[in-house]
Amino acid sequence: MYKLVIFDLDGTLLNTIEDICDSLNIALKLNNLKEVSIEECKYMVGRGVNYLIEQAIGNNTELFDLVYESYMKNYEILQKNKTRPYDGIKEILDLLKSKNIKMAVLSNKPHVDTLRVVNYYFGDNVFDIIMGKKPENRPKPYVDGAIELINTLGIHTDILYVGDTAVDMQTANDSGFTSVAVTWGFRKKSELSMANYIIETPSEILKFFGV
Repeated sequence: MYKLVIFDLDGTLLNTIEDICDSLNIALKLNNLKEVSIEECKYMVGRGVNYLIEQAIGNNTELFDLVYESYMKNYEILQKNKTRPYDGIKEILDLLKSKNIKMAVLSNKPHVDTLRVVNYYFGDNVFDIIMGKKPENRPKPYVDGAIELINTLGIHTDILYVGDTAVDMQTANDSGFTSVAVTWGFRKKSELSMANYIIETPSEILKFFGV
């Protein structure tokens, strides 16, 4: 039996892509750069905000700080605009919580934004710990955040990690977690082959806990 389930956030618990893309495009347009589509944006997220901005601005590296600052301001305003939990997620979280199963969030989204959106959409009493990208930690797939998370909880074995990208799966595998890839997020099923398991619906998470 698993002692802990760690969830990625964007593309796993929440469909955040429209608010991210809108915030990014405002920043790009403000700096006379080409806007990006939703599909393009899906492949820019998952490795943290720095990577997102780097991919969006291309060779215009001198504009990084301006686009970054604009994006962060825009996203603080827009992050609750179109974002929604994926169908069935809230019900699964409630059921796992009722069974006293420990749950956590580990995201490459900046820590303050991670706390803000998780508490807004799920409340502040569902997860045992919520961790976004902190300045002192390298982003996933580095295991810095994962190690801090499990050390804080004092749980080091029998851990399930649920995410939607190869970055998540690498993080899980390198941390010694059981990796579970979801197909409803920002990546195609064919890109998730390194996962220990692939699931199609949130309800399939329950089978790992005998629920």
